[in-house]
Amino acid sequence: MFNKVIYTIVIAIFIFIVIGLFLPSNVSVERSILINRPASTVFVLLNSFRTFRAWSPLAMRDPDAEYVFSGPATGVGARLDWRGDPRQVGNGWQEIIESAPFKRISMQLDFENQGRAVSYFNIEDRPADVLLTWGFEADLVEGHGFFGSLLARYFGLFFDQWIGTDYEQGLANLKAYAESLPATDFAGLDAEILRVEPVDILYIPTGDRPVEGDVGASLAAAYQEISTIMQENSIEMLSAPIAITRSWDAHNYQIDAAIPVISADIPLNGNVRAGRSPSGTAVRVVHKGPYENMGSSYEQLSAYMAVNGLEEGRVSWEQYISDPAQTPPSELITHIYFLIGEEPAGPP
Repeated sequence: MFNKVIYTIVIAIFIFIVIGLFLPSNVSVERSILINRPASTVFVLLNSFRTFRAWSPLAMRDPDAEYVFSGPATGVGARLDWRGDPRQVGNGWQEIIESAPFKRISMQLDFENQGRAVSYFNIEDRPADVLLTWGFEADLVEGHGFFGSLLARYFGLFFDQWIGTDYEQGLANLKAYAESLPATDFAGLDAEILRVEPVDILYIPTGDRPVEGDVGASLAAAYQEISTIMQENSIEMLSAPIAITRSWDAHNYQIDAAIPVISADIPLNGNVRAGRSPSGTAVRVVHKGPYENMGSSYEQLSAYMAVNGLEEGRVSWEQYISDPAQTPPSELITHIYFLIGEEPAGPP
C-alpha cells in the first residue's frame, strides 16, 4: 500500500513536470476600449504619470500606497516608484521606455521579487474616436530556478483573468477621465512651455470697450501713437509689438497695445504709458495665417492646457512677429502666450 502511494506521488510529480515544460514561458494580455477623444488627448494623459491616480487600478486597489515621481515630467525616462500593502500592490516601479507621439507608449515594470514585465499602450486614431489597447508582456521563467519556472508557467494560465480584469477597469476609468476633457484635437499645435522674462514697454490701455467694436482699429491707432512718441524721443524698438489681454468677456474687453523698447525712461504725454511686460511661466503657441483665424489656435491652446493640467493665468498676450504691411496674410506669424497660473498640476 505504501509503495502504491509513493508511485502515485512520483507519477503525479512527473506528470506535473512534463506538462509544465510544455506550458508557455511567456504571457501576453491585451484589452481595448474606444475613447471619444482625439489621439492627442489620450497620448498626453498616458505619456506621464501625472494623472496616474485618477484612473489606474493599481492606485485604486491600495489608496494608502506611497508614490514617488522622478525623471522628466513626460516621455522616456519618466518614472514612478510605489510602496504599498504587500497583499495589494506590494513594492515596485515603472518607467516609460518608448514614447511615439499619438501612437504608442511602452513602460518597463519591476515588481521587485516578483519579476519584470513590459506594459504598453497602442493608440489607433479613427475618424470618430480612438481605439486604445493596453497590453502586458512578461517572461515567466526569467530569474527563476527550475521548479520556480514550472510554478510560474502554471500561474501564467491565470494571468489573462487576473490582469485582464484590472486592465478593463483601468481603461473604463481612463475613458471617463479623458471624455471629461475638451474634445478639441491639438495634435498639430506648435506649443512650448517656457519662462518669459519682463522687458520695458510703452503701452496704451484700450480701456473697457464693447466686444462688438473694431479691436484691430483700436490697436492700430494705439500703436501709431506709441510709434510717434518713440520717433520723437529716438527710442529703439526691442522686439515685435504685443497686445496684452487683461480681461475679455461676452460684453467688454481690456487690451493693452504695447511695444517693447530698449528704454522707457522718457517724458510721456497723451495716452502713452511706460511699464513692464508680463513675465513668468507661459505656454507659447506659434500661429501662422491671418489674424482672423487665430480663434482655432486659441481653442487648441485651451484644450492643450486642460489636458496637460495647466491652469490659465491672469493674463495672455499676442506678439505680432510679422509686419502685416509686408507679409501676405497666409504667411503672418503670431506668437500667442498664456501665462500659467500655477506649475503643472500634480496627480489628482
